Amino acid sequence: MKYRVIEFENEEKYINEFLKLPKRLYSKREIMQDEKEEKEILMGTHILSKYFKINNFLVLNEKEKAVARAIVTFYENDKTAYVGYYECIENIDVSNMLLEYVEKYVKYRGYESIIGPLNCSFWIGYRFKLDNFSHPYIGEPYNKPYYPYFFKEAGYEIYQEYSSNIFDKVNINQDNIKFSTRLKNLECRGYKFITPTKKTFNNQLKDIGKMILKLYSTFPGYKEIELDDFYSLYKDLNKIVDFSMIKLSYYNDKMVGFFVAIPNYKNFVCRKNYLKIILHKFMKREYILMYLGVEKEHLGLGRALAESMKEELKKNRATSIGALIKTGNANKVYFKELIKNEYKYVLLHKRLY
Repeated sequence: MKYRVIEFENEEKYINEFLKLPKRLYSKREIMQDEKEEKEILMGTHILSKYFKINNFLVLNEKEKAVARAIVTFYENDKTAYVGYYECIENIDVSNMLLEYVEKYVKYRGYESIIGPLNCSFWIGYRFKLDNFSHPYIGEPYNKPYYPYFFKEAGYEIYQEYSSNIFDKVNINQDNIKFSTRLKNLECRGYKFITPTKKTFNNQLKDIGKMILKLYSTFPGYKEIELDDFYSLYKDLNKIVDFSMIKLSYYNDKMVGFFVAIPNYKNFVCRKNYLKIILHKFMKREYILMYLGVEKEHLGLGRALAESMKEELKKNRATSIGALIKTGNANKVYFKELIKNEYKYVLLHKRLY
């Protein structure tokens, strides 16, 4: 069969082929596609589109059906290009055709390297999953198992490694004297520990955003965005979070630490399966430990927040997943006695010169 690579912009038939490809590759239980988000990216109407420029690519077969796709993203004053929204049938020749075309295109424009997969922005999605393919959890980067191999065959190397810790239930009889003592000591020193409510969460989300924009600034692929844009991206969290699983810490009326866990909705949010979203929210079976951050001068606070979260998990008799921890991050040691499995992920890059 013959294939060809095309670059497209707003042509409806090509946008439709771009959006249809994941549905051909994944089962209903696997697919993590947010079709609305992808269409906004393609049309340039996404909240973050003002930060970057994109070029869209498809590989088409003789019947004009998409067999591979990608978006290449460029940032001002950055000599690295980013390739993302990559999908491909299990055919390495097709993948090579697409990635070679992308490489020539990027090189011609004078860029020095390519990083991927990164879906236009650090804030949207990045990384390949390497193992344990079954049911994806909410927020997990998910792909066909052969994608990392296809990239490595095209000359990409590991840029950064990540892992997710799969935790067992906390023993109901386990009392943590160290935690209660640490918490009491911090409270005596002026720290306040707060669990948000639906009424207070929107304002507290802005405080979380201020910290994340600062703490995540050294992460691979990070690009700064405005606080209002961060809020626009995450404001709908208040519809799906279990507020008892959000722990905030303030010192002198300033947020200095947070820990956010979300019920594991798997891919129900992407698929708009509202009945299962409601059921999972109230059944409290499993939580994804998504975001933990502490200002570096507040030693011991991270452990206190982690132990506070562990107490909630114990009350709910819930399992949990410590999601997408960068290798070398101090958060990796939390709950280590509960780890029963580990999932691995990578971000890749290729130097062009």
